[in-house]
Amino acid sequence: MGKNRRGGGREKQDHRPPQDEDDETWTLRPPHNQDQNLDAPSVPSTSLAQSIGEKVNGQQEKQEEEEEEIIAVEASESRKGEDDDVEASESRKGEDDDVLSRLEELQLGVEEPKLSDEQLRIDDQAQEDELLAMESIYGDDFFIFERQEGCRSFQIHIHIETPGEIAVTTKLNSSSDLKTRSDGSDEFSYSFKAQHLPPIMLTCLLPKSYPSHLPPYFTISVQWLHSSKISHLCSELDSIWREQPGQEVMYQWVEWLQNSSLSYLGFDKEIILGPYGVRDAGDRRAVTGSVSPDVDIPFIRSYNDDRLRENFHKNLHECCICFSEFAGTEFVRLPCQHFFCWKCMKTYSDMHVKEATVSKLQCPDAKCGGKIPPGLLKRLLDDEEFERWESLILIKTLEAMSDVVYCPRCETPCIEDEDQHAQCSKCFFSFCTLCKERRHVGIQCMTPDMKLHILQDIVLESTAIW
Repeated sequence: MGKNRRGGGREKQDHRPPQDEDDETWTLRPPHNQDQNLDAPSVPSTSLAQSIGEKVNGQQEKQEEEEEEIIAVEASESRKGEDDDVEASESRKGEDDDVLSRLEELQLGVEEPKLSDEQLRIDDQAQEDELLAMESIYGDDFFIFERQEGCRSFQIHIHIETPGEIAVTTKLNSSSDLKTRSDGSDEFSYSFKAQHLPPIMLTCLLPKSYPSHLPPYFTISVQWLHSSKISHLCSELDSIWREQPGQEVMYQWVEWLQNSSLSYLGFDKEIILGPYGVRDAGDRRAVTGSVSPDVDIPFIRSYNDDRLRENFHKNLHECCICFSEFAGTEFVRLPCQHFFCWKCMKTYSDMHVKEATVSKLQCPDAKCGGKIPPGLLKRLLDDEEFERWESLILIKTLEAMSDVVYCPRCETPCIEDEDQHAQCSKCFFSFCTLCKERRHVGIQCMTPDMKLHILQDIVLESTAIW
């Protein structure tokens, strides 16, 4: 169905689950610059990395797998992006065609009154004036279609006004088959909060005798609402027309759907989705996309998240670190949902990497302590700083391993065997991990007290000679 996009009109948008921002891969590897002062033991060489690789990977395997899963999901979503757009476009076209066919059926079911040319001209001018007014008020949410057999048609996306956050609840095992449940059985429910609900889509076909004689033919489409409830909305629009016949009514319809539809359905404090599995042979003008909680819940949450993100980017916010105001696009939002300006987060990250306090590189909020994802750190830090961060993390990981010791000669990390012996992969020194002396198989390891007594005896012998 073609559209005449005038003024603020725009293409319809399909609200699908959002794709996360692209994150970059990261690997835990030794630094290339061994001369860098890290205030810690030297980073292992390439040969050592191979010898202790299994140990390090064992400690980090879970974290790296999580990162790889995130990256794989993002890559998959990116590859499917174009296909999803095509499917969404085809789906929207199919929905539009279905709505148009319903409007044509409604039009065929009503006989147009025979009016004079003068009255037809007056009605046509009234329609044009009303559409221009609606387009100027609702802008990007208003779409004018091509004329169908000389009749005007349009669609408007009506964003429902909600009282702040509203609870959305669904019964997970709701069914029309009441015999499958005993009277005393409990129904499991799921509930979440939302500030924005997917819009109501009102599509109208204006008869040539509107507004003097006939009301607009219309359909109401709601993706997440059951058809029985949409039928109630259709009945209320009929009532509004009957109260003021012969007058332009479209603005009143839109305003009522936007501001009063939730309370009319009894959804002032809580929206109850469903019932699912219940067929409704009610009003032909009620078009629903509600199928199951598996579809409706992600759809509503996705739309709500998109609108919250969009509003955040449009508005000004204060950084909790520097107390300066910036546009939402200048902020970094962490997984814990705390957000700080980009400049402060970069300074904060640079400071901890420079001071080698990477264990404290967490959410700046004192009461949070949430982690900063490696992918975000890679964007905040330059290449050299990120490499240093990786080196520090590697050292912290090695220090946390109980079977890693350091060579007493070159301070290179080594793996301790069951006999408390280790061999350095850099200088090849084989030593006892208890006394740090050369490996002594079959000989008891000298304790520090024993070494002290030996030194004291040597000093006494030297004194006796003199």
